[in-house]
Amino acid sequence: MEIQFQHANPRSGRESLLLRFDGLLADQTVSVLIDAGQGVSVDTLLDEDANEYLTAICLTHAHLDHYQSLGDNLLHGAPVYAAADTATILEDVLAVGAEHYELSKTDDVLEQLESIEGWTQIVAGLRVHPVPAGHTPGAAGFLFEATADDERRTILVTGDFTTRRVAGYPGLDLDLPVDVDTLILTAATSEGFEATLTDAVGTICERVWAGSTVLATASGLTGLHLAYLLGHLADRWDRRLPITLAGHVATLYNALEYTIPNVTSVPEFTAPSEVVQPESVTIAGPEVPVDGSAERLFAAITDDPGATLVQLISGGHSPVTSTTCTTHEFALSNHPSSQTIDNVVETLSPTHVVITHQQGAAANQYKDKYASYVWATDTTDCYTLLDETGWTPPPWVTEVTTRRVLSGTNTIGSQFGESSVNREIPLPSVTRVDEVDLSAEGLDLSALRSRLSVGQTDQPLAADLSPRLNSTDGHPQPTGHASSNSVSDAESATSGDSDGATLEKIAARLDRIEAAVTDQGVDARVIDAGDGMVLLRLEDPPNHLKHGQQLRVTLPAERSQTNTDTSSNCDS
Repeated sequence: MEIQFQHANPRSGRESLLLRFDGLLADQTVSVLIDAGQGVSVDTLLDEDANEYLTAICLTHAHLDHYQSLGDNLLHGAPVYAAADTATILEDVLAVGAEHYELSKTDDVLEQLESIEGWTQIVAGLRVHPVPAGHTPGAAGFLFEATADDERRTILVTGDFTTRRVAGYPGLDLDLPVDVDTLILTAATSEGFEATLTDAVGTICERVWAGSTVLATASGLTGLHLAYLLGHLADRWDRRLPITLAGHVATLYNALEYTIPNVTSVPEFTAPSEVVQPESVTIAGPEVPVDGSAERLFAAITDDPGATLVQLISGGHSPVTSTTCTTHEFALSNHPSSQTIDNVVETLSPTHVVITHQQGAAANQYKDKYASYVWATDTTDCYTLLDETGWTPPPWVTEVTTRRVLSGTNTIGSQFGESSVNREIPLPSVTRVDEVDLSAEGLDLSALRSRLSVGQTDQPLAADLSPRLNSTDGHPQPTGHASSNSVSDAESATSGDSDGATLEKIAARLDRIEAAVTDQGVDARVIDAGDGMVLLRLEDPPNHLKHGQQLRVTLPAERSQTNTDTSSNCDS
């Protein structure tokens, strides 16, 4: 058996790769394309005169840079394999992608698409199994098992991956029941993802609970992840946080049959007012609101100084900043840290590591870093990993490196009887899990509790358990942050403070109550408009108030907690 690889687009995305297997079929090379990104042309890589044919395409996930040239590479009737949930959403994803990019033969792609969940035979002697990959909802890597003449070899393709969960889907599991001989490793990294994700979630919660109308723009699958985190976080803390998914994000939510607390999906809407409301967040795409649903919804808030635009950008787009509403942008690309990359290689300890999705110095840094042969090539040349003599080192490695690698490698290969060739090897499932674990998704819950003034457990503060009563009309107000006196006075009665301190707090509270009942007051909500501007939005302004009129605002006494929702008196 001979195994080779070649990059299919080394000078663009470098996420696409061709695996070749000789010795499995008589007089024919079995070729498998992993992903089909920008500029991939398998037709130029294969030589039909030499009996080289495309046997299968494996799609790791539904991001544009991995499916962009799928239609151009549907050669020789090759099936397109994808994990079940990626296959489920691919029709919707391709439809949206075709509106903005030149995608070809999308109907043919769907006709040749095959959803796989377990071991699937590509040809006699070669089978494949999807494995969880994190990164984005529905993503999968692929484990290949090639057998010939009682010799078994395994190749693990990670695809874009994380060891973190994403929107309920498991991350890459390194506890595999097989040895990995060759690791096709996506080496794209993101060092600050968890901190940035936590910051984005915290910003959205702050703005919603301050009474702002919030529009969060993201790609469809990132929007799903965001909704999953916000919905379950609000549910865990028992906080009011209405979340509306609009357009493509909503379509994906429905297709994957999500049921997330606090989330409503609206795939189609006629007016932005149907989905954009104060004290709530609407999630729509694309990442920057320059077209699609996001553009329509952004037009409804752009002139509102109390509204907020939060843009989650994975790269390649400039955020919108010139607008009246408050804007935030977060560079959010869900990849592992460089330390995680090292852990993956060291844990799996493969003979070969083929670096993908990195170029130049970013790829070369991995050469001679591990006790493996590391391939960081930048051409479409075909490189041999295995031949009749065993594992083949890269031509540039030293004899010292070769001895170091071979000393820990089984150069002969696994031997087993005919009865065990088709044995079942249990592998981790790509299926979404029911158990919610927000920390495993990358959220720093401790930092969020501190930032949002939530109690030091996952339970809500006592003041959050029931709606507050509006002091003027007796109707319940939406639950935001605790009112200014909701916790501190109750705590002071049992905290061991001196009698004098307690009496001072009671007296201060009586003063505030007296001011509230003797002055003409209206409820107002504090809104941080950014750039040092703080606004008061009157819930029910009196008719006699005029533009430009000067008012006196009586504020409650200063307290230690921040980000709280209070009622203030506005006196003319």
